[in-house]
Amino acid sequence: MFNFSIKIPAADDMKYFLLINKRLFGDKCLSEIDSGFVFDEILNDKKGIFLAVYHGNRMAGYAYAVEVFSMKRGHYAEIVDFYTIEYYRKNGADLYLLMAIEQWSRQAVCRELVFSTDDDSKKSLLEKLRYIKDENSNVYRRNL
Repeated sequence: MFNFSIKIPAADDMKYFLLINKRLFGDKCLSEIDSGFVFDEILNDKKGIFLAVYHGNRMAGYAYAVEVFSMKRGHYAEIVDFYTIEYYRKNGADLYLLMAIEQWSRQAVCRELVFSTDDDSKKSLLEKLRYIKDENSNVYRRNL
């Protein structure tokens, strides 16, 4: 297993963010200008957390989660973006990153963590960690 670290990306990490997005989304990714705007917005979001997982000085993936307040569900966290490069994912980067998001959610006193996905590798990770899948959707939940 690889030795990963987690940190909030710095402005200099934008270049890695762009590379990961190009690798993951190809022609479907946002333009460099739009990506820069999104990067800055989520980096400065006071109701959320933007974390990246690194192997040495290489960004292996990133996640963005936000706090949500709902009359029905109370205070919970929702993962908005969660991506890891496949090579690192196979070596545990996704698990390491998800555990960091769970820790942040607990520190924010969220009651649960919600993750919507139709990606099979993410579903597999969530099922392995005993997230509960909603019957009629691709939403997974975990009480914290």
